[in-house]
Amino acid sequence: MTVFCTNCGNLIPPDSAICRRCGTFTDGVSEEKPQNGPDVLDREDLPAPYFPYAPRKGQMDPVRSLTAALDTGRHAVIESGTGTGKTIIALSSALAHAKPRNKRVVYLTRTISQTNQVMRELKAISSVADVSGMTLTGRGRSCPLLRTLAGYEDIPPNVLSSLCEDRKAKSMRNQAGGCHFFDKMRSEIKNIGAYCAKMFPTSEKLDEYCEGLGACSYEARKLLIKDADVVVAPYIHILSEDIRSNLLRNMDVADETKIVPVVDEAHNLVDAAREQESFSIPMKLVEGAVDECTTFRTDIALTQEATLSQFVGNIRTALRGIADDNLTIQNREALVPEGDLESRMMKRFNMGTDDLRRSVDRMIDVGLERTDLLLEKGENKVSELYTLGTALRNWISSEHSKYVRIVEAGEKGEVLRAACIDPNDVTQFLRSTGGGIHMSGTLEPLDQYVRVMGLPRDTYTACFPSPFPPENRRVVYVSNVTTAYKDMNADPSIFSRIEKRIAKLCNAVNKNTLVFFTSYSMMNRMRPFLERDVRKPMYWEESGQPRRTMTALNTFRSGRNGVFFTVMGGSIAEGIDFPGEELSFAIIVGIPYPPPTLESKAMSDMFDRRYGPWTGWKYVTEIPATRKMKQAIGRLIRAETDRGMAVILDKRASKYASELRANLTQDPVADAAEFFLEGEGFKQAL
Repeated sequence: MTVFCTNCGNLIPPDSAICRRCGTFTDGVSEEKPQNGPDVLDREDLPAPYFPYAPRKGQMDPVRSLTAALDTGRHAVIESGTGTGKTIIALSSALAHAKPRNKRVVYLTRTISQTNQVMRELKAISSVADVSGMTLTGRGRSCPLLRTLAGYEDIPPNVLSSLCEDRKAKSMRNQAGGCHFFDKMRSEIKNIGAYCAKMFPTSEKLDEYCEGLGACSYEARKLLIKDADVVVAPYIHILSEDIRSNLLRNMDVADETKIVPVVDEAHNLVDAAREQESFSIPMKLVEGAVDECTTFRTDIALTQEATLSQFVGNIRTALRGIADDNLTIQNREALVPEGDLESRMMKRFNMGTDDLRRSVDRMIDVGLERTDLLLEKGENKVSELYTLGTALRNWISSEHSKYVRIVEAGEKGEVLRAACIDPNDVTQFLRSTGGGIHMSGTLEPLDQYVRVMGLPRDTYTACFPSPFPPENRRVVYVSNVTTAYKDMNADPSIFSRIEKRIAKLCNAVNKNTLVFFTSYSMMNRMRPFLERDVRKPMYWEESGQPRRTMTALNTFRSGRNGVFFTVMGGSIAEGIDFPGEELSFAIIVGIPYPPPTLESKAMSDMFDRRYGPWTGWKYVTEIPATRKMKQAIGRLIRAETDRGMAVILDKRASKYASELRANLTQDPVADAAEFFLEGEGFKQAL
């Protein structure tokens, strides 16, 4: 719903608490612009043609800078504080560059839910300029046919794709067994397109609209993005080479230079890229492939020396040998010597490298044939021979300098893991676009992001601080406790002191409070004591239980004096907004340094070699930890009328006090009481 300020007539964005022109609270709004009010926007006074609001002080500077960077073929990396309006700034800048050049904007988010804000801003832009947009989701989320299959959530994506393509092909040939959702989509595509052009629906709303028509929203999106100025999609649409190729083809884009990427929450992109390019070979998969070999009537010859069952059995033997030689009861993970797996496999059959590669390729071919047979029988799964063969081919062919190869003792058996430490596929793609926007509220130091993402040296970098009053936010830390392992191990009383400090802080403040731990294990260890000592409604993030967690979170947000216990770095610490009094107080328990692993050590060593000693520690350990704390603290202030305080229970915070704008306190309970007492006076003054 478009609404206007009853005081000045200014257009108010759907998510705003106050009018951005005159400051009037939006409890008085109108669907009609007052007759005596000014024009929604005086376009002659606005230097950005795709900026739909009366700009606040300082908003036009980043718009001009980002547009100029894109116009000169450069990437732009910015940290944009809460309240700067980074979504509308990025969209208006990208469109100002892209539209005159017949380019398309691809706006990338970490989650589906984060696309909603982009669509709201696009709808606002449509009130002042001709613009269109479309959200993308995966097939498993949007295909109505697949949701009719029992257990579809567990069906692998490539199987879902095969099922869908088969049904769609039959529909296009007017054969029996086609997809009636696809047929309905084709007959309703004009109506769906008109709805999208007018309403700029969120992903969920588009799915609901198409479901009401009996049409497939997934296939509708594929057709409609050909004409969309802005395509809004989760990261996976550029991180996966196959999905990226399909995206560009469906957009009818000839090459990467015709798109302008906008990466939101960019501090997450590097880890997401590493995860996408990493892969593993679990013993459970190998055992499944061994069992699958027994389903063939006759064993299949791969070479003169080895049959399929012998070859797969040798993979199992090699994996166990690597685990036995490298793992102990104390060491549950170890580096795999370069070429160890390959040499063990070749030695058994006196193979050369080319013979090994051909055998793996043949196993993949057999797996593909087996997968087709399973689909024909209605068994919606991928052959484990195919999955194992693909992973093995990746292991053999992947570049050693960009991966660290590890064997580990997992809960369900041994696992070989190739962890990507230097993702180059996505960085090469981003460089090839010739310019894009990378932004986050917590991206400093910007040079680290530029280096790790491999962006050009002429990349534009800038920080745009939050315009909200700094006195509305207070961060303090204490000097007498820490969660450092060696300190807690040397002095067990620290645990009790931290627990008591948390309880006192929770009980002293009659405000909604978030308590952030560095890990689930720490949180669960303290839970019995906190449930005993905290005298307020308590709610908990449950690891691996997203529905239970969200139910608890919604109950917490509906109240005003509860405590929610969670971990730093998770969806609640980064992906949830808490406007107004949904959250006023945060307690950060410890510094969230990533746990030391072979993977993190390999990354640290790589950065030391590239950029100098101790760079690895900074890039791999310190910067991620401070970003997580900034994200947690950032939950407090989401509007200019919000007030919030954070207490860091760890003396090591002194090292990052300047970055966090934190001050040492001797009595955090008294400080909190004083801060919120001042807040009551602030509220009355308003």
